[in-house]
Amino acid sequence: PCPDVNLSRVPSTYLRQLTSAGLLIPKHTINLSGTVGQGEFGVVYKATLNGWRGNYERTVAVKTLKVFSPVEQRRLIEESLVMIKFNHMNVMKLIGVSPHNWPSVYIVMPYMIYGSLLSYLRKNRADFTILNTNDDVDLVNEVGKKLWSMCLQICRGMEYLASLKFVHRDLAARNCMIDEHFVIKVSDFGLTEHIYSRNYFRQLSRREEDGETPVKLPVRWMALESLNDGVFSEKTDVWSFGVTCWEVFTLGKTPYPGMDPHSIVQYLERGERLEKPNNTACSEHIYAIVQECWKVAPEKRPTFSELAKSICESLEVMGGYLDLTTPYLSTAVVSSTENIPTHIPPSIETVTIPSV
Repeated sequence: PCPDVNLSRVPSTYLRQLTSAGLLIPKHTINLSGTVGQGEFGVVYKATLNGWRGNYERTVAVKTLKVFSPVEQRRLIEESLVMIKFNHMNVMKLIGVSPHNWPSVYIVMPYMIYGSLLSYLRKNRADFTILNTNDDVDLVNEVGKKLWSMCLQICRGMEYLASLKFVHRDLAARNCMIDEHFVIKVSDFGLTEHIYSRNYFRQLSRREEDGETPVKLPVRWMALESLNDGVFSEKTDVWSFGVTCWEVFTLGKTPYPGMDPHSIVQYLERGERLEKPNNTACSEHIYAIVQECWKVAPEKRPTFSELAKSICESLEVMGGYLDLTTPYLSTAVVSSTENIPTHIPPSIETVTIPSV
C-alpha cells in the first residue's frame, strides 16, 4: 500500500496518545462508502477497515468534519480522547483514529447495523404500543419488560460513565445505538450536538465575535439547573435519562410536543413535567421511577446505580428481564443486560440566548 502522508502537522501530544493506546489507524486501510448521517458541521460514513491489525475486513463507522473549522476539529479530537477510556458493553467503543489527512480527522467506531434507538422505536411503534387497558395482562407485561429492559441497558452504560466521573450532557434515544446483537450502546460523546442540529437551541458562544461556533443545547432533555445556570453533573444526566425513558415508552415521540424551548423552561419552572406515556406498557410503578429523575433538587434524584437497582427489582417482579440479543427482541428471560443506533432528529429549534 501507499505510505500515509507525513504526520508532522498533527499535534505531537495527540499523536503520542493515539500511538501509546495502539489506536493510530493508517488512512490507506479505510475505505469510505455511503453516508449514514450528516448535518451542519460533520458527517458519519459507513466504511470498511481492511489490513489493520490483521488482513480481515470489517465494516465500521467513520465520523469526520464536513467543513473544517479549528473549533470543531478540537471538539472532535477531544471526543476521541474521551472515548479511549471506555470499555463497557453498553458504551460505544473507539476502534481508532486516522489523522493522516490533517486537519481532517477520522474517528473510527463499530458500525451499528440497526441504527439509533430512536429510529428503531419509531419504526416499530405499532409493535410496542398498547392503548387498550383491557388487553391481555401477559401481553402488557411482556411489552413493558422489553421496553424497561432497553432502559436498563442505557442505565448500565450511564452507570459506567458516572463511575469514571464522565458527564455525557447529551443523553437521548437518538444517541443510543443498536449493534448486530441488539446491544444498546450509549454514544456520541461531544459531537452530536454539532452534527445533528434538530431539537437544540443556540447558546451564544463567549467568543462568537472571534468566529467560535455557537454551542447548541438539547433543551428538551436538559435539567433545570443546566438550563438556568449551565451546571452539568451525573444528576443532570439522570434527568436526561428520565426523558430518554419517556422516549422509549412513547416509542420515539418528541418530548414537550408543540412547545418552543423558552416555553419548556417556563413549564418546568412551574413544576410541570412530561406526562405519563399513553402506553399501557408503562405502569404507574415504572412512571414513578422515571419521575424521580426530574426532582428539582439534584441531590434528591437517584444515582444511576440506584436507578439500575430499582429497574432490576421491578423487572424481577415482572418476571425477569430480557435477553435482547436475539432477533427482534426475543422474550427469553435471563439475568444479564443487552441492547440498541442512527439519527433521525425532529424539527430545528435555534434560539440565541446569553452564554452561561
